[in-house]
Amino acid sequence: MNRKFFIVANPYSGKGKAQAALSMLKKRLDKENFYYAIFITPKSEILDEFIEENLFTDTTDVVVIGGDGTINATLNALRGKDMVLSFIPVGTGNDFIKTIQIGNDLSEQIHTIIHGGERTIDIGICNNRKFINGVGVGFDGQIVHDDLRSKSIFSGHLKYLLLVLKILGSYRSRKFVYYMDGQRLEMNLILMAVHNGTTFGGGFKLNPDSKIDDGLLNICTVGRISYFRRFFNVGKFSFGTHGRLPEVNFYQVKHIRIETNDALMAHIDGEFFGHPPFEITVAEKAQRIRVKR
Repeated sequence: MNRKFFIVANPYSGKGKAQAALSMLKKRLDKENFYYAIFITPKSEILDEFIEENLFTDTTDVVVIGGDGTINATLNALRGKDMVLSFIPVGTGNDFIKTIQIGNDLSEQIHTIIHGGERTIDIGICNNRKFINGVGVGFDGQIVHDDLRSKSIFSGHLKYLLLVLKILGSYRSRKFVYYMDGQRLEMNLILMAVHNGTTFGGGFKLNPDSKIDDGLLNICTVGRISYFRRFFNVGKFSFGTHGRLPEVNFYQVKHIRIETNDALMAHIDGEFFGHPPFEITVAEKAQRIRVKR
């Protein structure tokens, strides 16, 4: 089979790392005589539509050089096309790739793109938009919202952590009304993380036991917790040991509906996604990806 690569490169990711990664990938593909096309992403809220318009129908492999947001846009651009996704993570958090093995450095990651094996994974769907890692409603949605409006000399997980510490002391629990596999629940929560992957914010393992191919959505909820105990226990969320806290609950479901509440902010794969209502389901074994053999 003649493989044809379509490379989606986000030049705004990684402070120059994306350009260096693209240059090295081109050299390797040229050396092995593969056909490839390159799409440099513009800054746009309709990025997936631009990718879809430029995507060749006979493409076999789509390579994403960017972060979780670029992966999300590319995933939604495929719209049912049977193409294999590969990744070179140069984004801020790079949360999704923490759940898979693609290599620890650029050379290994390019080797995986060209010679790696395939794995078929689940994909989440929220209000008809696909997600590969997760949807966060409440506190982590607020973080993403505020991150868009904040300026910092820091980046990556450190920038996110500083925002967490800034907002942690003032954020109040909100009322959530939701249905998990048909069961109605009403609670005051700090956050609800609905994940296919495990991690958000560049290192917070909100759903440490989540698996990307088990046909289930993993949900972490955090209820009312005093301001002092929030600061005292924030490290547990990085290590994935927060399940010991009485305010934390985990669930596995195939469907969740979150009712309208304009006081709740949300993100999808780290990109701001507005407010509920949300209808969230899982599509089992819906996307092929390239991983280390």
